[in-house]
Amino acid sequence: MSKQYYNNMWQETINDIQDLIQVENFQNEPDFLKKPSQDLFQHYAQNYIRYIGIYKKLEDCYDQMVHPQKKLNLKELLELAIIRMIENKKLVIQYNVHSNSYQSDMVNLDELITDLKLTPDYLEVPIPRYFKKETDKERLDERNFIIDKTLQDMDLGQPEETVIEEQYFFDIKLENIIEIIQRNERGRQGIKRGMQLKQLKKERLRKENKTKRLAEGEEITDEQENDKSVLIIQKYFKGYKGREQVYFMREEEMKFLGIQRDAEDPKQPNSQFMKAQEQRQKMTLIQQQHMKDYEAKKIELKKLVQETEGPEIKEKKIKERIDWIDMYLDKTEGKKLPAKAIDYYDDKKRYPPTQEELDALKGGKKGAKKENKPEKKGKKGKKDKKEEKKDTIDLTTVIKINERVEEYLTTWGSTDDSTNFQQTFVTDVAKGLVRSSVETEMNSLVDELIEIELDNRHLFLLKKPRKRPPKPRPVKPPKPKNFKVPGAGGVKGRDVFDLLSELLEYGIVKKLMPANLADLKGGQNVLGATQEQQFATTPDPSYPQLRSALAEFVGMQLGSPVLKEKLDKMSYFLFFGPSGSGKTLAIRALATECNAMLLDITPSSPEVQQKFSDKSSIGKTFYTVFYVAKVLHPTIIFMDNIEQVFGSAKKKKGVPAAPWAKLKKPLQDFKKAKFIEPTTRVVFIGCTNQPELMIMKDTKNFFEKKFFFPMLNYDTRLTLLKYFIEEKGVKLEPNFPLSTLAHLTEGYTAGSFKNVLDKIITPERIKKIPDEPITINEFVDRLARQPYVKSQGEYDKLRTFFDEVTGTKDRREKSKAVAVDPKKGGKKK
Repeated sequence: MSKQYYNNMWQETINDIQDLIQVENFQNEPDFLKKPSQDLFQHYAQNYIRYIGIYKKLEDCYDQMVHPQKKLNLKELLELAIIRMIENKKLVIQYNVHSNSYQSDMVNLDELITDLKLTPDYLEVPIPRYFKKETDKERLDERNFIIDKTLQDMDLGQPEETVIEEQYFFDIKLENIIEIIQRNERGRQGIKRGMQLKQLKKERLRKENKTKRLAEGEEITDEQENDKSVLIIQKYFKGYKGREQVYFMREEEMKFLGIQRDAEDPKQPNSQFMKAQEQRQKMTLIQQQHMKDYEAKKIELKKLVQETEGPEIKEKKIKERIDWIDMYLDKTEGKKLPAKAIDYYDDKKRYPPTQEELDALKGGKKGAKKENKPEKKGKKGKKDKKEEKKDTIDLTTVIKINERVEEYLTTWGSTDDSTNFQQTFVTDVAKGLVRSSVETEMNSLVDELIEIELDNRHLFLLKKPRKRPPKPRPVKPPKPKNFKVPGAGGVKGRDVFDLLSELLEYGIVKKLMPANLADLKGGQNVLGATQEQQFATTPDPSYPQLRSALAEFVGMQLGSPVLKEKLDKMSYFLFFGPSGSGKTLAIRALATECNAMLLDITPSSPEVQQKFSDKSSIGKTFYTVFYVAKVLHPTIIFMDNIEQVFGSAKKKKGVPAAPWAKLKKPLQDFKKAKFIEPTTRVVFIGCTNQPELMIMKDTKNFFEKKFFFPMLNYDTRLTLLKYFIEEKGVKLEPNFPLSTLAHLTEGYTAGSFKNVLDKIITPERIKKIPDEPITINEFVDRLARQPYVKSQGEYDKLRTFFDEVTGTKDRREKSKAVAVDPKKGGKKK
């Protein structure tokens, strides 16, 4: 780790932020929002892309730096950068109105990325690494320890892994078996007969060629024939060895130049991956130790400042306030004193208003009353207020970012820490922070003394005792509407860890295999903007878009209490797509990277079915799950096969009745009651591979964001095949037709690929690879048994559902109606 490298990166990022703030300030222009929507889209899209780069640099600096004071400043700036990045993303979505993907969450910026000379992976938005190791670490470590210990006592300590069973797509009947045997035997006989005919034809052509050459007078002996055959064999063999030699020479040259490395098992102790992990663990320990030393030093410095500088600070503050009282008396000609000591901090109340200000204030109040009277009666005043809100741009986050930048320039711009090799805290900077906190604490003590001084002056100057104004009562927050939630009485008064043990016993608390969002492999769609113009509906999102959206709208709020408070407080999400497309993997990744607990209340699972037997048990189970999730957050409440809950309770034509429709009303009650509070890091995620069975209206109202996990395109299939094969530690032959295999697997999902490769590339098969290389034929039989296949008609239903449930279709049709008839569109609004 080089401290200078990350210090330079931080300085470069500050420069980028200063440039971007100047661009952001253009929004203060009076007619900025009157620009065409295309110009606004370009403006906010460029800002969004630049904030992504700033966020990544700040996140790298925060992860790698060990200086405790710099880390604290960096964290504030990092969180503000994330907030502003997502704010710009929402504005990009708002002004994305120039294609059939009308205001879709999956915005295609490939054309803009090309113009900016950037690569598509620049748009990747990862989840910050500090979510997993810093946010509420002590509390979450205790929670995770209890879960692990309980599962270990129940012999369930190992993480669960999904097992996919192979399927055979025919009826096991005698007639079918005979038909398959006959078909295969006829095929074998036909292939053998064809090979025999091919050999006979080859022999006949050889004899005809020999007869022709003899007729021309050429002497042909058996020795000449053998020599010619040997030459042909030598030619092919030398060509093969030559190509092999060139291949190995090219590999060696690539390694020498550093372009390519030897393949190594990352699990080996001496691998580069393991060395990097060891270095990261050492660096984490250094960061924690430096932070502990800094906190201890702050306590020590605070005592020192209170003892050495406290009396001086106190005298200075008292003198300032005495001078203020004297000036107040001079302005009122000795007739009036300040009402209370805390008026010193209020610029409006610090000094008495002049006669001109009083006259202007009276006149303003009268004029305001006259002007406000007719506006209250009419409806026009309300419209004006709405228009004013639309015309204003909230730049609060930008102002705070600018304040953090100024703080950086003031604190670290002039601080030379080149001799601070261990990157420990700087005492002078820490002393300045401690001094400000001591001054703040001293204010309350000085205010009490000034109140006594005001009492004495009232008696001495005004000859009457002072009537102290009553202490302001604390403003009580408005009581929320008491919506009843089912099951509250059954668990009232019980300890949360007792309830957690009960959920562990029933198998609702799950411990899944760890994963990362980067495991959702997939290639960028560099033609997304073109497809938006050509397709009648929203094109499939690419997996990089999906990863970024999951990080921005789910991961950021689940991992940080600050981001949860500042961003949209969404808690209900829908994941839908074909089976094996990565929905469960995404949930595992979010749980791992945000250090979240997973509660599985899938009604079709055998462990949970018994808890949903009647109305009272349903309410008690839901309340227990939501209450434990809220207290021990961050938590993911997961329900698979959500179509069995949000489907129709009655059987319709071609659509079966939803077997668990009775669970829908309790779930809606918990959302209506806002049981998941805005500051609580809890999300409810429903998954389905048959969303067309769900009632559209209920689905739109209940779920706040919907994520579509699409089928794999050719590029993604090729990437996944390479990744899974390399993960097994297998190196294929250079001529292996991997591209052909990627074409053949159209319609299969990532789960299918993983299952097939787990069955084919076994430890025994790996040992045989040097003698028997893997062939493409080995994949065909296994792929034919995979259940994760969707027909084009079934997949089109998913696309239609995606277009409707996200509201893109309604917005697109409404915009077209406005374009044809503006008056009609205006009435709809």
